[in-house]
Amino acid sequence: MNSGIPLHIKQLVKQQDDIHLGPIDLELEPNMTYALLGPNSSGKSTLLKCCMNLMKPASGIIEIYGRSYPQDEHRIKQLIAFAPDPLEGCELFTLGQMGDMIAPWYASWERSHFLRRAEQFKVPLDKRYEKMSQGERKKVALTLALSTQAPVLLLDEPTNGLDINSRNRFKEMLVEDAERIERTVLMTTHAIEDIRQFADQILLLKNGRIEGPLEKDRLIQSWRRVWLSADKLPDLSVIPGVVEYNGYPYPHLITRNWQETLDSLNANQIPIVRDQPLSLDELMERLLNE
Repeated sequence: MNSGIPLHIKQLVKQQDDIHLGPIDLELEPNMTYALLGPNSSGKSTLLKCCMNLMKPASGIIEIYGRSYPQDEHRIKQLIAFAPDPLEGCELFTLGQMGDMIAPWYASWERSHFLRRAEQFKVPLDKRYEKMSQGERKKVALTLALSTQAPVLLLDEPTNGLDINSRNRFKEMLVEDAERIERTVLMTTHAIEDIRQFADQILLLKNGRIEGPLEKDRLIQSWRRVWLSADKLPDLSVIPGVVEYNGYPYPHLITRNWQETLDSLNANQIPIVRDQPLSLDELMERLLNE
C-alpha cells in the first residue's frame, strides 16, 4: 500500500507550440477516477506526458506518492502506467514483444494476468502494431497499462476506437481491478459515455488552467432546468443559482444550485410547473463554455 497523494502537481507551467499550460495546481485522491475535459488542443495529452516525464515542464513539480522527477524517476515509473493515443515507436513490435519489454519494470506484473487481458480484448499477441486497426491499437495500449497493476493510471482517450463489447470489457477490468488495487485513474476524454460510466470527478482544462475536481454526481443534482407558471414570473435578481432565463415558449430557467433556487422560489411563492436535470452532454458543454 502506497501512502500520500497519488498525483500532486504544483505550479506546473508548460509551453508547447500553441499550447500553454499553467500554472496548474492539482491533487488527486486515492481510488478515484477523474475525467479530464477540454477543447481540442487545450493541452490534455501534454499534461499527461508531463506527468510521465515524457515532456519537461518549464517550471513546477510533479509528485507521485511524494516522489518527484528526476531523482525518483525509476521508482515513479513502477507506480504509474500510461496508455497514450497512439503508442509511438512500436510499429514493428507485437503485443507479446511489448509485454516482454515492459514486464521487468513492474514488480506486480503477472504474465497470466497479461495474457488474460489480451484474451478478454481479443487482441492477437503475434500481430505487428503497424498492421493493427485503430481499435486493436487502443486495446494494445490498454492491455499493457492495465497489466502493470500500477496504482496510478493515465489514460489518453481510452475508449477511442473501441467497439461496444471492448468498451464493456474495459469497464469490467477497471471494476475487477478496483477490488484488488487502490488505484487512481486520470483519463482524458471527449466521450460523454466515458464520463457517465467511469468518472467520479470532473476536471476542466480551460485556457491552460484546471478547474475542479468537481464531483460528477453533485453536479448532476445541482444543475437543473425548471419550468415556472406564467402567472407569477420571478425577479431573477433575487433568485440564487440562476444562470439563464427564457420566457419562450414557456417560462423556464436553468440553475446551477437547485436547492438554493428551490428554496428561493418557495420563499417567494413562485409556482414550479416541473423540473428536470440537465442532460450530461449539455451540462459538460455549459461547464466548458462558462
